[in-house]
Amino acid sequence: MANQRITGFQANRGCPFRCTYCAERCITGIINRNNPIRSRNLPDLLNEIEFVENKYNLDYFKFVDATFDVSSKYVTDFCKEKIKRDLTIEWECMIHASIAKEEMFPWLKKANCNQINVGCESGSPKILKEIRKGVSVDKIIKVFDWGKKYGIKRRAFFLIGTPSETLEDIKLTEKLIERIDPDFLGVTILCPYPGSDYYNHEKMKDIDWSFTDEYSNDFWHTEYFSNQDLKNIQKELTDKFKERLVWHQTKILGNE
Repeated sequence: MANQRITGFQANRGCPFRCTYCAERCITGIINRNNPIRSRNLPDLLNEIEFVENKYNLDYFKFVDATFDVSSKYVTDFCKEKIKRDLTIEWECMIHASIAKEEMFPWLKKANCNQINVGCESGSPKILKEIRKGVSVDKIIKVFDWGKKYGIKRRAFFLIGTPSETLEDIKLTEKLIERIDPDFLGVTILCPYPGSDYYNHEKMKDIDWSFTDEYSNDFWHTEYFSNQDLKNIQKELTDKFKERLVWHQTKILGNE
């Protein structure tokens, strides 16, 4: 993406999931009948994309939605309208594997979607249930297979350090990475952002957030792993899959 003119757009506000490690609900609220997902009118959204592309000579754009595929119909309708307008600019989006349907993928490809980004988090069914991810390992595999089938690049996010995670769970994560064979990969350590289930105000109120994020922190640990253990596991995984690491993790961890 170097030397490209890139920006972000938002199509939907809110996420229907309540993952334990995520603080999205502090920004958009818990989604319910009184606070539903707010999806933008597609002509209005595409008018904005078209305007910004022309004014700033964009090469590429990203959807910053926590979950772009709030429904498969919304995704396919967006793609059809983009194609109808002959907007050929490439783009990418974050999708939740549990909602994704194969019918989305040929339309994503036709609409010049270059890449899907998927929060996989773990290859352990136990951990996926613990973090309320709302998806199965089998469905994650299907989504990555669909992306490959239709020629769309696939980025996978994985998370280590949830409270009950053991070495066996880590091995299942490693096995899933090998199976889905992502084009790009990020491996993070659980970071207890304020608003997530893991944040404790009394114990964590003095955290310097300017030096702390999901890629590196010096305090998070679990019953099974010390902070250094988690860093070592992260390094083992990133070293093993260094050829496909997302560029910013390559820079942060020095895996060049």
